Amino acid sequence: MTDRPTDVEIDAYIDGELDAERRFVVETHLSRQPALAARVMGDLSTRSALHILGHDRRSLPSDLMAKAQRLIPAQKSRWRRLMPAGLVASSLAAGLAVWTLGVQHPPAYVNFAVASHRIAMMRAVMNSQVETPKFDAREIALNTRIAMPQLPNDWHVTDVQLFPTDREPALLMAIRTDQGRRMTIFAVHEKTHAPEQPDAVREGPQSVAYWRRGDMSYALTGDQEPGTMDATATALTRT
Repeated sequence: MTDRPTDVEIDAYIDGELDAERRFVVETHLSRQPALAARVMGDLSTRSALHILGHDRRSLPSDLMAKAQRLIPAQKSRWRRLMPAGLVASSLAAGLAVWTLGVQHPPAYVNFAVASHRIAMMRAVMNSQVETPKFDAREIALNTRIAMPQLPNDWHVTDVQLFPTDREPALLMAIRTDQGRRMTIFAVHEKTHAPEQPDAVREGPQSVAYWRRGDMSYALTGDQEPGTMDATATALTRT
């Protein structure tokens, strides 16, 4: 178990999506990082304020309205797709909508996708780790209920591995394009709150685009910028 949580895990902690073990890891890390802890507590404070507003139809206090308005530009630097700040109104409904739609963090499986991507990239340069490029879609579907999207003709499978998650086994497929780009596709048979159209976030040196199709959740991870990964994932969903 790693004692250093990722940015995705910290955001999942704010949303109350982590299990007890990972919450402990995040809280221990925050206790050693005062500046980061202050930022997280500020996010938790704003989240709690807007949650209270969702259950209270009285007039919005001016200090809470100011806090909600300050939240929007701060979150724009962290997430690529957000509700425009101009939609923030003084009414309770608008304030709550900004929180619900504008600050939607990636689901927990994205953290597994990023970690497995990094493992796959390590395997690719290690002589002692033999890559497994053979992919039998029917066998995978029968044993894991995982359905993979059809790859473009210029994408070539270099490795296929099964990884455990909290709930279901996940499949990671490493690919290389004719242009030399290396990416991984992570798929798990789990209905998450991922959007149906891909969205992308930055996680350290990688970007990950994530989306859902019915009970299947996917993530495409690579070294490109979030906008590039988002466009690549969007094209992949059309296959």
